[in-house]
Amino acid sequence: MMSRIVLFATIVVSLLCSCVKEDRSKCPCYLHVDLSHIDINLISKVDIMTGSISGKARWTAVPQSAIGDTLLLQVDRDEIDFCAWGNLKESVILGDSRTIVTNERPDSLWSDYRRLATRCEDMYVTVEPLRQHIPLTIFVRGMLQGISEVKPVVTRVSRSFDFYGRATSQTGSIYPAVVATPAQSGGYYQFKALMMTQPNAADAILELYFKSDGNAMMISYPLGEQLYMNGENISLTNQNPVIVDLVMGGGSIFLTLNVSDWTIHKTIEITY
Repeated sequence: MMSRIVLFATIVVSLLCSCVKEDRSKCPCYLHVDLSHIDINLISKVDIMTGSISGKARWTAVPQSAIGDTLLLQVDRDEIDFCAWGNLKESVILGDSRTIVTNERPDSLWSDYRRLATRCEDMYVTVEPLRQHIPLTIFVRGMLQGISEVKPVVTRVSRSFDFYGRATSQTGSIYPAVVATPAQSGGYYQFKALMMTQPNAADAILELYFKSDGNAMMISYPLGEQLYMNGENISLTNQNPVIVDLVMGGGSIFLTLNVSDWTIHKTIEITY
């Protein structure tokens, strides 16, 4: 009887020792993602990217029911990239899974990037999304007699990001959509667009195309540079909405640039 007890004890000790020596490095880390700080009135779709620094990115679509709750993900025991994206709907994730490209009228994107050391059994992260889009509103008003085919364009802007949430240097144009005409509004044009966070604060150019009594006209305004000079750096996330008010005169355009609590005025001289 005593020998059986000794044998049993020996087996138990052996098992315990093997457990202590067990290599846990290949076991996953359980990443607890707190999504309770996401405003569902602003963000209706969430995708999470995880991946090692050199490996392929892994994308997880968050179930709608999990937004506002906690999501549990298995990740490698490593140092990983983590990024939560809000409102990836029409945007395209390229084949390498590391580049996000928006279209000419982009999604209202939000993101939150972290570098996480997930070398433990459990890791916790709280998503605090920052706005990657800048609402842009353009008004054209004033002496509109003879003015037609009004079309604003914002050039030298990027519409793409890497998965870290950093704007890339691919440049293009965005075309604000008309939401009101003088006939609808009682005297002015109104255009709206979303401008993405930019890789360079000063590059964006606002161009206005129109016809005056049938003659094609164009003005150009250094929008990014003027924003930067007045403290609004569009290369940073969470920037304020921008309103551009263009008042057509007899031989010039009076431009007002309004952002949050500051306003600047500029007269652009043109010849009709």
